[in-house]
Amino acid sequence: MMEKHTGHGMEQAAPAKHTDHDQVQAGHSMAMDTDKTAAAHSMHEMGDDDRQMKAPEHRTERNARAYGANFRPMASDVSSAGELAVDGMDQSRPWPPYQKLRAIRPTTFGGDRPVREIRLTLDGDMQRYVWFVNNKPLSETDSILIKEGEVVRFIMINRTMMHHPFHLHGHFFRVLNGQDDHSPLKHTVDVAPMATTVIEFGADEPGDWFFHCHLLYHMMAGMARLVHYEQFEPPDSVTEIRPQLYKDPWYFRATAEVLSNMTEGFVTAANTRHTLTASWEYGWRKVEEDEWEGLLTWDYYINRFVTVFTGLDLLGEGSSAEETRGVFGITYLLPLNIESSCWLDTDGGARFILEKEFTLTPRLSLTGEAEYDTHDSGWEGEAGLEYTLSKTMSLTGRWHTDFGWGLGAVFRF
Repeated sequence: MMEKHTGHGMEQAAPAKHTDHDQVQAGHSMAMDTDKTAAAHSMHEMGDDDRQMKAPEHRTERNARAYGANFRPMASDVSSAGELAVDGMDQSRPWPPYQKLRAIRPTTFGGDRPVREIRLTLDGDMQRYVWFVNNKPLSETDSILIKEGEVVRFIMINRTMMHHPFHLHGHFFRVLNGQDDHSPLKHTVDVAPMATTVIEFGADEPGDWFFHCHLLYHMMAGMARLVHYEQFEPPDSVTEIRPQLYKDPWYFRATAEVLSNMTEGFVTAANTRHTLTASWEYGWRKVEEDEWEGLLTWDYYINRFVTVFTGLDLLGEGSSAEETRGVFGITYLLPLNIESSCWLDTDGGARFILEKEFTLTPRLSLTGEAEYDTHDSGWEGEAGLEYTLSKTMSLTGRWHTDFGWGLGAVFRF
């Protein structure tokens, strides 16, 4: 059996009315002052119990003393249980107060200006760790094109389970929060999980302006765009370095599992969409002659559920190779995060694989894999326990249908 590692891993806006740009800036300042006054009033009305909820560091310190040296199963989860709070449901993790923000002067735009609406979905994959706008990273997209003099409205739809605070360079924008002409002005706005946020701004600053998630590791993983004014020509010095903005770097990693009955592992190089992987499995117990398999694949990531791949499958015994097959297949993420793979090979056969990892404690996990190959007789499978010692090493025990029981270590590079 060959374990295949592929790296797999509104609020509706009201029609805008308009004033001049100076009034917009004044409205932003007034909105900030209003926010400070509201915060002070809220603190004045807060009781002793509320103040204690606002100061969770005392619980954190107490839990750190109680559980800092406790290595029982789930101990680290127990130590943090007192801090768990659902966003918007607890004083320690309140929602941003956007619905309460109101500018004391109108912030709408002067004149009868055309409105351009642009729909932006925020997408991501925590397993592969890529972050998209409209299901594409920055490296794959053109700029967001706008025209000077119009009102640009971004409808941002967060389809992930994480917050994304989006920041627009060079402009203040109105957050359309139900305050109509008195919508507050900001340059960064949080788009909450599974929620929609609408902003708009006057296109009065010709140039190229970066628009990105302010969680910088999301930005670096692709969640960003360049807002470009039509007919704007950047200086030659900027044009020369602009391609660097769209680079999609490659990352390398490897894992080697060395047990008393077998060894397996992989070496992989990946960027946002592409993965090159060389993986192996070599076993020697309970077989007359050592059996091995090597797999070379190129994978193309479509979305968090689907990856397609092609490559070569090599099988042999001892020092001789017996079979070399071309393969083409698909990996699909099933419910409960069960990873399934299916391929067809050039010998007219097929292989089906199911893989799952169960996290039992923060360090201990149970792994399982089942495989059916039409060239072999019946199913193969393996199951094991793995205990993480550090980010580079784990201890493992595993049972394999062909090679029996084994103990060893997992090394990550």
